[in-house]
Amino acid sequence: MNIDNNLPGRPATQSLLLDPARWPDNSPLSSTEIKVAQQHAVLGIGRFIAQQGLPQAYRPLFPGLIIPLAAWLLQAQRRCGRPLLVGLSGCQGSGKSTLALALQLILGNSFASRSCVLSLDDFYLSQEDRKKLAARVHPLLATRGVPGTHDIGLLERTLDALARPGRKPVAIPLFDKGRDNPLPTAEWPTVESEPDIIILEGWCLGAPAQPASSLAPPVNDLEQKEDPDMRWRNYVNDQLGQVYEPLFAKLSPLIYLQPPGWRAVYDWRSRQEHKLISKQGAAYAGGLDSPDKLERFISHYQRITEVMLEQIPQKADVTLALNQNHQFAGLNMPSPANTA
Repeated sequence: MNIDNNLPGRPATQSLLLDPARWPDNSPLSSTEIKVAQQHAVLGIGRFIAQQGLPQAYRPLFPGLIIPLAAWLLQAQRRCGRPLLVGLSGCQGSGKSTLALALQLILGNSFASRSCVLSLDDFYLSQEDRKKLAARVHPLLATRGVPGTHDIGLLERTLDALARPGRKPVAIPLFDKGRDNPLPTAEWPTVESEPDIIILEGWCLGAPAQPASSLAPPVNDLEQKEDPDMRWRNYVNDQLGQVYEPLFAKLSPLIYLQPPGWRAVYDWRSRQEHKLISKQGAAYAGGLDSPDKLERFISHYQRITEVMLEQIPQKADVTLALNQNHQFAGLNMPSPANTA
C-alpha cells in the first residue's frame, strides 16, 4: 500500500451527501488500496462495532470515510516529520469518541502507525477544585464543562510529554463522569511508546472567544437568571481567549463534527446520559437523571456551541455534518490544511 510523504491536495469547497459517507474523489488511497486496508482491519472492525454497540450501518463508513481520513492524517504526519496533534471537535454526544477510536483502530491495523486518543473531558477539575472556583468567581463554575473548569496545564504537560522523543511512559488522566471526579492516578493508563499521531477530542476545541459586546444578551434562562451581572460569562470568555485558544492553535488539522442545530445537542446528550445511568446503576452520581437537570446542564454549553456552529466550519480542515438522526449528512473541506 502506497502512502506517499506529501499531504494530498485539498478539493475545492464542497458539500456532498454521504450515503454511505464518502471521502472526496481525490482520496489519498486508490479503491484497491482502501480494500486492502479494510482487509487488514476486518476483524478489528467487527470487534469495534460490537464493543461500541454500533449498528451495522456504521461498517460502510470505514472504506468510505474513516480509512481515507486515517491515511490523510498519516500523510500529514509524515509531511511535518513529528507527532501530529489532531483536534477532533464537536458538541456533546456527537460521536467524537467513537470516531477517534475508529481512526486509532485503522491507523494501527491498516497502516501500522502508532496513535493515542485523549479527551478534553478527562482533564476536568475535581469537584473540590470546582467548588473553590465557584466560591471565588461564580457559583456556576461548580458545574464542569465550560472553559475554566479544565486543568489545561495538566493537558499541555501531557501533550508535551507524549510528543517528546525518547521519553518515559506517559500516564493519561481519566475522569469519571458518573462520579464527577477524576479517577485516582494509580488507575490512569500509560502510553509506552512515542505516537505518530495524537488525537485530542473535545466539545469546544477551536472555539473562539467572543467580543465583550456580544456577551450582554443572554442566550437562555440560565444566563438571564443565574448570571445577571455577566461575571460567569466574562470569566469563561476570558479563559477561552487567554488559556484555551493558545492550546487550540497547536491543533492541526482540526476536524469538526457539526450538529444540525442546538436542540440536537439536548437529544444526543440525553441518550449519552441514559447509557451512563444504565451502566452504573446505583453508583451513578452524575446528577443529570431528569430532563430539567439535563436542560440546565447543557445550557452551560449553549453560547459557545452556537458560536461554533456559525464559525468553526469556516476554519476547520474537515467538517462532517450530522443530521438529526445522528447520521453523516455532508463533508466540507474549505481550505488547505497547514500541518507543516
